[in-house]
Amino acid sequence: MLFESEKSLCKLNDKIIVCRENQSEYRAENVALDNVYKFKIDGDILSVSDSSVRCDYLVENETKKHAYFIELKGSDITHAIEQIEATINKYKGKLTLYEIKPRIIYKNNTHDIKNSKVRQFKSKYKSVVFKTNMYSEKI
Repeated sequence: MLFESEKSLCKLNDKIIVCRENQSEYRAENVALDNVYKFKIDGDILSVSDSSVRCDYLVENETKKHAYFIELKGSDITHAIEQIEATINKYKGKLTLYEIKPRIIYKNNTHDIKNSKVRQFKSKYKSVVFKTNMYSEKI
């Protein structure tokens, strides 16, 4: 487990884990009833007084060793990438056994989805997902 279990915002074997913000939603379906944790990075794990850049949530599937870094955005995809990368870099030491799976869900369609920073991010993290409004997946 990456953080203290008492900070998890879901039960250990929850079937559905939902993250919502900025009219965007990420939904994780824990069909195998694995050990999962949901952490609010922005404002919980890292307090509001900490001015560092960070993503919104981390959903951890401890059983499969998958770490889903989630940013729920309006339209600034470039900033979302910066937030996820800053969070990954901050916790790099804890992530050595985990497959990192960034997820960016944004409210508005934007041409930024085709810019070079997005292409580089997709190249670095093959399992990255960019979706508008809502994304649901089996974890």
